[in-house]
Amino acid sequence: MSARLRVARPGDLPALVAIKESLALTRDGGSASRGGFLLGCPPERYSMLIAVAQVTLLEVGGRPAGFAIALPDPVLRASELWARRESIRWAPGQGEPPEDAVLAYFDQLALAAWASRLHAAPLALAAVRRLAAGGHDHLYATTLAAPLRNRASFPLLAAFGAHIVGEVEEVYPEVGAVQSLLHHASIPDGLARIEARSAGARTAAAAERMAA
Repeated sequence: MSARLRVARPGDLPALVAIKESLALTRDGGSASRGGFLLGCPPERYSMLIAVAQVTLLEVGGRPAGFAIALPDPVLRASELWARRESIRWAPGQGEPPEDAVLAYFDQLALAAWASRLHAAPLALAAVRRLAAGGHDHLYATTLAAPLRNRASFPLLAAFGAHIVGEVEEVYPEVGAVQSLLHHASIPDGLARIEARSAGARTAAAAERMAA
């Protein structure tokens, strides 16, 4: 089936919510998916993100099959996440970037259960390329570490050259208190790293073919 990537529109809200709910994590640690899970995003937040953030939608055979959400610098700095940055426990030698740095946060990457996992890398790369086109230098992301560890995005983070720079504790209604790992990567260096590798070059070519 043909696949394409495009900017999400308000009418895509039901599809995003349906995919998110299929990846929900419950208090007993259950999840409908073996490929990761999402926390803390009610429908109204998805609606807001479509309006102000960067939401990239994957369609396969004309059907919504996944999405990537990134917060560009102004949206990140206005978010609750930014307001809670003082709670980050930075790893030795790590800390906040320079005040004049242009930052982005990779909020979510999700694929429907029926979609091929092969689409994950082109989807993520397309989202990061949009950030690079907007002049962003630094990319941050979090992954759940406790009570369960979500490793679904670890291969993509490693391929991009991201490394763990700290930890943060949060509370989500679905599961209660959680601990997350904070990852950081240089966007220019990460893109160069991806495109210098043969597998990365194939991913880049796939992302270009799928872009709409």
